[in-house]
Amino acid sequence: MTKFLFVRHGEPDYASVGDWSRFPMGTNFAGLSERGAEQIKNSCAKLAEYPVELIVSSPYTRALQGAAIMARELQVDVAVERDLHEWQVDVTYSITGDENLVALCQERDRMQGVYPKGETKVWESTEIVRNRVLACLEKYKNHKCVVVAGHAIMMQAVFGISTAIEYGEIMKLEWNESKRTVPSGMELEL
Repeated sequence: MTKFLFVRHGEPDYASVGDWSRFPMGTNFAGLSERGAEQIKNSCAKLAEYPVELIVSSPYTRALQGAAIMARELQVDVAVERDLHEWQVDVTYSITGDENLVALCQERDRMQGVYPKGETKVWESTEIVRNRVLACLEKYKNHKCVVVAGHAIMMQAVFGISTAIEYGEIMKLEWNESKRTVPSGMELEL
């Protein structure tokens, strides 16, 4: 059985990207604020109770910086996984303008991340995010304990919840060959 310890990145410093924030992917380059770095250091105290073998991280800077802090504190390596990226508001990369992107975020929230029957949207559904993340983690199932440095919507999708996830919050997923169990005892289908 493998324990995956999901850790949400710390508070980001979006001011650090300056003019890049006006580009669709610009905010993905934002690192952590000082407070965000402290949040991750506080998470490390809890993670130290586990036999962590490896950290796998989203490629986004805020998660990578958190992974680097955890790697230093826990003295383990980091692997970067493209498919642990944040939820995508526009998989076509064709929507422009903040108002349009905000409208898509609001639409996803209204629909609770579920496409209407027979329809698809330009944003990733909760099911797509969950499947993407779990498929990515499949190759790490032979480890005993792996930290996953990622994002709130990614974690919500995997754990089947809609409640807020705090910066630096840790959630545990136990994985064996017959089922994946989340803290509530809910089993995820393989």
